[in-house]
Amino acid sequence: MQILDQRGFRCLINVTINDCANALKPVSRIKKSMSTDQAPVTLDVSWDHIEDEDFDIVEEINADGTKNFVYKEKRTRSYYKSNRDNRPGIVYPEIVWYFISAHIKPEDVGRFAGINKATYAITKRESFWRGLYKRYCADDPRLPQKLRIENSFKVYGLRQRVIRALYHTYHVFVEKVVQQAIHDSRPHQLVRRKCVNVWFRRKGPHWAIYFKLKKPSLMERLHTDVDFLEELGRIDANPEENSQVLQVTCKNFFEVPPLMGMTLSSLSIVLSQGFRHHRLHLGFNTGSYYCNDILPEYSVVLDTVVNIIVFDWWHPKYPDFDDTLPSNIKDDESVPVLKNDFFTIKDYD
Repeated sequence: MQILDQRGFRCLINVTINDCANALKPVSRIKKSMSTDQAPVTLDVSWDHIEDEDFDIVEEINADGTKNFVYKEKRTRSYYKSNRDNRPGIVYPEIVWYFISAHIKPEDVGRFAGINKATYAITKRESFWRGLYKRYCADDPRLPQKLRIENSFKVYGLRQRVIRALYHTYHVFVEKVVQQAIHDSRPHQLVRRKCVNVWFRRKGPHWAIYFKLKKPSLMERLHTDVDFLEELGRIDANPEENSQVLQVTCKNFFEVPPLMGMTLSSLSIVLSQGFRHHRLHLGFNTGSYYCNDILPEYSVVLDTVVNIIVFDWWHPKYPDFDDTLPSNIKDDESVPVLKNDFFTIKDYD
């Protein structure tokens, strides 16, 4: 019988029913494999020295169609780690990646950050994002004043401010916004998001109703204790992360109840009476659970809908917001409160 020694060399072996019946331990389930990466070695070792936890019996198919059974060593984490450390390659110093970062295009930042730990750390630096802003955004007349950082030394939320500025000035991102406007905004993706705020605005002869929805994040619930000074230095801080705004434009005004803290559980769009406009049905439930069989606790119906658009936080038409500094005491349940006369219709004549 051809098996292997304690050094882990694989050997060809002919397993019989008698060997399995008289084995001291149950034989592992036979796995199929087409080839092996090490040459077989014939050794004289007794059956008792084989540990079933360390090896698998693998069926191999030869070129002529015959089958052989091979004892194959189970690969552990240390095996893969040793192979990873012994791979050929060159480790460049961090200063080399720093010089390369000055030539990275905005659409390649994610790929550059995924090369190694050094490149990821560079994308966390203030100089990296100020360099992107200087190359693609500075002195551009299309950039709004609120996104200019030439005379701003605030570090908190620098990354998201530069990204929003790029969507006003960088041609690749501008084309992305144009293409997104042509295609469907896909409002059904907003289901299971938590409503943060609701407001409306008069836009000429129409009314625009806004629903700000945020995707629940488990990390926000776990990190309740925030170091105030450490949070001030976060370049990648983004209060609007995972937030989207649903803009519904209607011919008539429809009163919307306060929905803050509720979860959007259903959304449907149908044709309204007369087939000239659409009708939007929104269902909200308390809590973060979601089930197709549960009826919504609160339903909002908006008729005579002219247009439906979903804005991401980086979109140029995303509602204005300021990068408020982090609070020392974080309250996950704190939400904006509507005024008493929030839904009062004013005369705009």
